[in-house]
Amino acid sequence: MQAAISSLLFKSHTLGRVVDLARDAGISWLEVWTEHFWRDDDGRLLQSLRQSGLDLSVHGPIGDINITSSNPGIREESLKQVLQGVEEAAKMGARVITVHPGYTTGRQDGPESIWDFQIEALTRIAKRGKEVGILVAMETMEKRNKEVVIHPEIANQIIDAVNMENFGVTFDISHAHTVMDVVEFIRSLRRIIHIHISDTKSAKVHVQMGEGEIAFGPVLQALKEKYDGALVIEGWNPKDEMGMVQKSTAFLRAQLADL
Repeated sequence: MQAAISSLLFKSHTLGRVVDLARDAGISWLEVWTEHFWRDDDGRLLQSLRQSGLDLSVHGPIGDINITSSNPGIREESLKQVLQGVEEAAKMGARVITVHPGYTTGRQDGPESIWDFQIEALTRIAKRGKEVGILVAMETMEKRNKEVVIHPEIANQIIDAVNMENFGVTFDISHAHTVMDVVEFIRSLRRIIHIHISDTKSAKVHVQMGEGEIAFGPVLQALKEKYDGALVIEGWNPKDEMGMVQKSTAFLRAQLADL
């Protein structure tokens, strides 16, 4: 396993500059947020990222997007934008794209009410990912209103329903901590193909590593038994972006060295 960073750790900088900052921090794997790419793309950014020398993953678009919205217009536009993210991820040479699952629209809706929309959308995304040669990973979400993919059981059910070799889960450690024991969550998931990592404190997710409540030793040991890839550090400290990257990266590398 290796330390990687989300481009949003350096959100105040252009994405082109983030490539240089990642190298300065000794990072060889960068996860590009689609909205970060869209904000800064000048028509040359795809090629620049492809030639960056960094290993890349992509976080698909999430702003005002719900692939299971009860509003058909919103639902279709959401799917369209996620599929656009898949295309761009492939063109920049990314290995995997993380996508958010759909969530309920109304307070009285439940997972069963959006199930067909969920499977249809994620299957279409996974099929396009297969066609362009990248993995598609549905993120496990935190415990909050309207989210439905928060437990390993439903994540596994979706994996079974989509039933494609290039489709699995981005396991978010900080999100999982808001739901249940993180180690048990890991052991219950059947197909982890990508990882997001950060700390959690007082139900606040994506806290700087080592400053929250998660015991990372047992978590990383459990991951080691079924995963060997990038650990993408997430979060944002607008007052000290590089400091957060350096501290979280150093903390994670020390934890990995102790395994």
